[in-house]
Amino acid sequence: MCSDIDGTLLNAKRDIAPETAQAVEKLPKDFPIILASSRMPSAMYYLQEKIGRLGSPIISYNGGLVLDDKGEKLYSQTVSLDFLETVIAHQKDYDYNISTYCTDTWRTAKSDYWTLREIRSTRVEPVYTPLEEHVAVLKAIDEQPHKIMCMGSPRAIDSLISTLKEKHGDEAHLYRSKDVYVEITPKNIDKSSALEALISKKYNLTLDQVIAFGDNFNDTTMIKNVGLGVAVANAAQEVKDVADYVSSYTNKEHAVAKAIEKFLI
Repeated sequence: MCSDIDGTLLNAKRDIAPETAQAVEKLPKDFPIILASSRMPSAMYYLQEKIGRLGSPIISYNGGLVLDDKGEKLYSQTVSLDFLETVIAHQKDYDYNISTYCTDTWRTAKSDYWTLREIRSTRVEPVYTPLEEHVAVLKAIDEQPHKIMCMGSPRAIDSLISTLKEKHGDEAHLYRSKDVYVEITPKNIDKSSALEALISKKYNLTLDQVIAFGDNFNDTTMIKNVGLGVAVANAAQEVKDVADYVSSYTNKEHAVAKAIEKFLI
Protein backbone atom coordinates (compact mmCIF):
# COMPACT_ATOMS: atom_id res chain seq x y z
CA MET A 1 0.00 0.00 0.00
CA CYS A 2 1.23 3.49 -0.86
CA SER A 3 -0.40 6.72 0.22
CA ASP A 4 0.02 10.42 -0.33
CA ILE A 5 -0.12 12.40 2.93
CA ASP A 6 -1.60 15.91 2.77
CA GLY A 7 -5.16 15.97 1.49
CA THR A 8 -5.28 12.17 1.43
CA LEU A 9 -4.11 10.37 4.55
CA LEU A 10 -4.42 13.23 7.06
CA ASN A 11 -7.64 14.53 8.58
CA ALA A 12 -8.90 18.10 9.04
CA LYS A 13 -6.33 18.62 11.81
CA ARG A 14 -3.56 17.51 9.42
CA ASP A 15 -2.96 14.45 11.57
CA ILE A 16 -3.56 10.69 11.50
CA ALA A 17 -7.15 10.11 12.62
CA PRO A 18 -7.77 7.33 15.16
CA GLU A 19 -9.97 5.64 12.53
CA THR A 20 -7.04 5.48 10.13
CA ALA A 21 -4.60 4.14 12.74
CA GLN A 22 -7.15 1.50 13.77
CA ALA A 23 -7.69 0.36 10.17
CA VAL A 24 -3.95 0.01 9.58
CA GLU A 25 -3.59 -1.90 12.84
CA LYS A 26 -5.82 -4.64 11.44
CA LEU A 27 -3.30 -5.34 8.66
CA PRO A 28 -0.41 -7.77 9.19
CA LYS A 29 2.67 -6.11 10.68
CA ASP A 30 4.75 -7.14 7.67
CA PHE A 31 2.30 -5.66 5.17
CA PRO A 32 4.33 -2.92 3.43
CA ILE A 33 2.94 0.60 3.74
CA ILE A 34 4.88 3.34 1.97
CA LEU A 35 4.23 7.06 2.45
CA ALA A 36 4.86 9.18 -0.65
CA SER A 37 4.84 12.95 -0.31
CA SER A 38 6.38 16.27 -1.29
CA ARG A 39 7.40 16.51 2.38
CA MET A 40 10.92 16.07 3.74
CA PRO A 41 11.72 12.83 5.57
CA SER A 42 11.55 14.32 9.08
CA ALA A 43 8.02 15.55 8.37
CA MET A 44 6.98 11.96 7.64
CA TYR A 45 8.57 9.94 10.44
CA TYR A 46 6.06 10.95 13.12
CA LEU A 47 3.23 9.91 10.79
CA GLN A 48 4.88 6.53 10.20
CA GLU A 49 5.05 6.09 13.95
CA LYS A 50 1.33 6.84 14.35
CA ILE A 51 0.42 4.05 11.90
CA GLY A 52 2.94 1.60 13.32
CA ARG A 53 5.32 1.68 10.37
CA LEU A 54 8.26 3.70 11.67
CA GLY A 55 11.39 2.47 9.89
CA SER A 56 9.63 1.65 6.61
CA PRO A 57 11.08 3.09 3.40
CA ILE A 58 9.76 6.49 2.34
CA ILE A 59 9.32 8.47 -0.86
CA SER A 60 9.91 12.16 -0.21
CA TYR A 61 9.99 15.28 -2.40
CA ASN A 62 7.50 13.67 -4.84
CA GLY A 63 10.05 10.99 -5.72
CA GLY A 64 13.20 13.13 -5.64
CA LEU A 65 14.55 11.24 -2.64
CA VAL A 66 13.84 7.61 -1.73
CA LEU A 67 15.16 6.24 1.56
CA ASP A 68 15.26 2.56 2.51
CA ASP A 69 14.40 1.10 5.91
CA LYS A 70 17.87 2.03 7.19
CA GLY A 71 17.54 5.64 6.07
CA GLU A 72 20.02 5.13 3.23
CA LYS A 73 19.48 6.81 -0.14
CA LEU A 74 18.12 4.47 -2.78
CA TYR A 75 17.48 7.28 -5.23
CA SER A 76 18.28 11.00 -5.25
CA GLN A 77 17.69 13.79 -7.76
CA THR A 78 18.32 17.50 -7.13
CA VAL A 79 17.87 20.98 -8.58
CA SER A 80 21.02 22.90 -9.57
CA LEU A 81 22.48 25.73 -7.51
CA ASP A 82 22.36 27.91 -10.65
CA PHE A 83 18.60 27.49 -10.57
CA LEU A 84 18.52 28.48 -6.89
CA GLU A 85 20.63 31.56 -7.63
CA THR A 86 18.02 32.68 -10.17
CA VAL A 87 15.28 32.33 -7.56
CA ILE A 88 17.26 34.32 -4.97
CA ALA A 89 18.05 37.08 -7.48
CA HIS A 90 14.38 37.36 -8.41
CA GLN A 91 13.31 37.55 -4.77
CA LYS A 92 15.22 40.83 -4.28
CA ASP A 93 12.43 42.64 -6.14
CA TYR A 94 9.65 40.88 -4.25
CA ASP A 95 8.86 39.80 -0.72
CA TYR A 96 8.34 36.04 -0.60
CA ASN A 97 9.73 33.16 1.39
CA ILE A 98 12.37 30.90 -0.14
CA SER A 99 12.89 27.52 1.49
CA THR A 100 15.30 24.82 0.35
CA TYR A 101 15.16 21.16 1.29
CA CYS A 102 18.39 19.19 0.99
CA THR A 103 18.21 15.54 2.07
CA ASP A 104 16.61 16.07 5.50
CA THR A 105 17.41 19.73 6.23
CA TRP A 106 15.05 22.65 5.68
CA ARG A 107 16.72 26.05 5.31
CA THR A 108 15.01 29.43 5.15
CA ALA A 109 16.09 33.00 5.87
CA LYS A 110 13.80 34.05 8.70
CA SER A 111 10.79 33.29 10.84
CA ASP A 112 7.78 34.77 9.05
CA TYR A 113 4.14 33.89 8.41
CA TRP A 114 5.06 31.21 5.87
CA THR A 115 7.78 29.65 8.01
CA LEU A 116 5.52 29.43 11.05
CA ARG A 117 2.80 27.90 8.92
CA GLU A 118 5.16 25.19 7.67
CA ILE A 119 6.40 24.48 11.19
CA ARG A 120 2.80 23.92 12.31
CA SER A 121 2.04 21.70 9.33
CA THR A 122 5.16 19.55 9.33
CA ARG A 123 6.40 19.70 12.95
CA VAL A 124 9.91 20.37 11.68
CA GLU A 125 12.13 23.34 12.59
CA PRO A 126 14.21 25.03 9.89
CA VAL A 127 17.86 26.00 9.92
CA TYR A 128 17.85 29.79 9.52
CA THR A 129 20.25 30.78 6.76
CA PRO A 130 20.48 34.31 5.27
CA LEU A 131 19.60 34.34 1.58
CA GLU A 132 22.90 35.93 0.61
CA GLU A 133 24.72 33.00 2.27
CA HIS A 134 22.43 30.22 1.12
CA VAL A 135 24.28 29.09 -2.01
CA ALA A 136 27.69 29.33 -0.34
CA VAL A 137 26.48 27.18 2.57
CA LEU A 138 25.25 24.48 0.19
CA LYS A 139 28.45 24.59 -1.88
CA ALA A 140 30.51 24.15 1.27
CA ILE A 141 28.74 20.92 2.17
CA ASP A 142 28.44 19.76 -1.46
CA GLU A 143 24.63 19.71 -1.39
CA GLN A 144 21.96 20.71 -3.90
CA PRO A 145 18.25 21.12 -3.16
CA HIS A 146 15.89 18.20 -3.55
CA LYS A 147 13.16 20.83 -3.44
CA ILE A 148 12.85 24.61 -3.47
CA MET A 149 9.59 26.05 -2.17
CA CYS A 150 8.59 29.68 -2.62
CA MET A 151 5.64 31.11 -0.72
CA GLY A 152 4.18 34.59 -1.08
CA SER A 153 1.71 36.73 -3.00
CA PRO A 154 0.20 35.31 -6.22
CA ARG A 155 1.73 38.24 -8.12
CA ALA A 156 5.23 37.42 -6.88
CA ILE A 157 4.85 33.71 -7.64
CA ASP A 158 3.46 34.47 -11.12
CA SER A 159 6.51 36.60 -11.87
CA LEU A 160 8.92 34.00 -10.49
CA ILE A 161 7.46 31.23 -12.63
CA SER A 162 7.72 33.41 -15.77
CA THR A 163 11.35 34.23 -14.96
CA LEU A 164 12.29 30.61 -14.33
CA LYS A 165 10.69 29.40 -17.55
CA GLU A 166 12.46 32.13 -19.50
CA LYS A 167 15.92 31.51 -18.01
CA HIS A 168 15.85 27.77 -17.36
CA GLY A 169 13.24 26.36 -19.73
CA ASP A 170 12.12 22.92 -18.60
CA GLU A 171 15.12 22.21 -16.37
CA ALA A 172 12.89 21.69 -13.32
CA HIS A 173 9.29 20.86 -12.56
CA LEU A 174 7.21 23.74 -11.19
CA TYR A 175 4.28 22.39 -9.19
CA ARG A 176 1.70 24.94 -8.09
CA SER A 177 -1.29 23.50 -6.28
CA LYS A 178 -2.20 26.90 -4.78
CA ASP A 179 -1.65 30.42 -6.08
CA VAL A 180 0.46 31.45 -3.07
CA TYR A 181 3.28 28.96 -3.48
CA VAL A 182 5.26 26.91 -5.95
CA GLU A 183 7.26 23.74 -5.32
CA ILE A 184 10.31 23.30 -7.55
CA THR A 185 11.66 19.78 -8.01
CA PRO A 186 13.90 17.98 -10.51
CA LYS A 187 12.28 17.54 -13.91
CA ASN A 188 12.12 13.81 -14.47
CA ILE A 189 10.78 12.50 -11.18
CA ASP A 190 7.39 11.32 -9.97
CA LYS A 191 5.94 9.15 -7.24
CA SER A 192 5.14 6.33 -9.65
CA SER A 193 8.68 5.71 -10.92
CA ALA A 194 10.10 6.10 -7.41
CA LEU A 195 7.58 3.62 -6.04
CA GLU A 196 8.27 1.14 -8.83
CA ALA A 197 12.04 1.22 -8.19
CA LEU A 198 11.58 0.95 -4.43
CA ILE A 199 9.19 -2.01 -4.33
CA SER A 200 11.11 -3.90 -6.99
CA LYS A 201 14.35 -3.68 -5.02
CA LYS A 202 12.94 -3.96 -1.50
CA TYR A 203 9.98 -6.32 -1.84
CA ASN A 204 10.33 -7.92 -5.29
CA LEU A 205 6.89 -6.52 -6.16
CA THR A 206 5.50 -4.78 -9.23
CA LEU A 207 3.13 -1.81 -9.45
CA ASP A 208 0.14 -4.00 -10.29
CA GLN A 209 0.44 -5.45 -6.77
CA VAL A 210 -0.04 -2.04 -5.14
CA ILE A 211 -3.08 -0.17 -3.85
CA ALA A 212 -2.38 3.57 -3.78
CA PHE A 213 -4.23 6.65 -2.54
CA GLY A 214 -3.98 10.25 -3.71
CA ASP A 215 -5.70 13.57 -4.19
CA ASN A 216 -3.63 15.96 -6.28
CA PHE A 217 -1.85 16.33 -9.60
CA ASN A 218 1.46 14.96 -8.30
CA ASP A 219 -0.36 11.70 -7.50
CA THR A 220 -1.77 11.20 -11.00
CA THR A 221 0.83 8.85 -12.50
CA MET A 222 0.97 6.76 -9.32
CA ILE A 223 -2.83 6.37 -9.19
CA LYS A 224 -2.88 5.53 -12.89
CA ASN A 225 -0.08 2.95 -12.88
CA VAL A 226 -0.76 0.85 -9.76
CA GLY A 227 -3.02 -2.19 -9.63
CA LEU A 228 -5.71 -0.36 -7.67
CA GLY A 229 -5.58 3.43 -7.71
CA VAL A 230 -7.94 5.14 -5.27
CA ALA A 231 -8.83 8.83 -5.47
CA VAL A 232 -10.34 10.42 -2.38
CA ALA A 233 -13.56 12.41 -2.86
CA ASN A 234 -11.72 15.73 -2.58
CA ALA A 235 -9.21 14.75 -5.28
CA ALA A 236 -8.57 16.86 -8.37
CA GLN A 237 -10.63 15.76 -11.37
CA GLU A 238 -7.46 14.72 -13.19
CA VAL A 239 -6.76 12.17 -10.45
CA LYS A 240 -10.34 10.91 -10.40
CA ASP A 241 -10.23 10.43 -14.18
CA VAL A 242 -7.39 7.89 -13.96
CA ALA A 243 -8.42 6.19 -10.71
CA ASP A 244 -9.81 2.66 -10.58
CA TYR A 245 -11.99 3.68 -7.65
CA VAL A 246 -13.19 7.09 -6.50
CA SER A 247 -14.08 7.14 -2.81
CA SER A 248 -17.33 8.69 -1.65
CA TYR A 249 -15.38 10.09 1.30
CA THR A 250 -12.88 12.92 1.66
CA ASN A 251 -9.65 12.81 3.63
CA LYS A 252 -11.55 14.56 6.44
CA GLU A 253 -14.01 11.65 6.43
CA HIS A 254 -11.27 8.99 6.73
CA ALA A 255 -11.35 7.91 3.07
CA VAL A 256 -8.16 5.85 3.37
CA ALA A 257 -9.42 4.00 6.46
CA LYS A 258 -12.70 3.15 4.74
CA ALA A 259 -10.88 1.91 1.62
CA ILE A 260 -8.54 -0.24 3.72
CA GLU A 261 -11.63 -1.84 5.30
CA LYS A 262 -13.25 -2.30 1.90
CA PHE A 263 -10.34 -3.63 -0.15
CA LEU A 264 -7.75 -5.04 2.26
CA ILE A 265 -9.66 -6.24 5.32
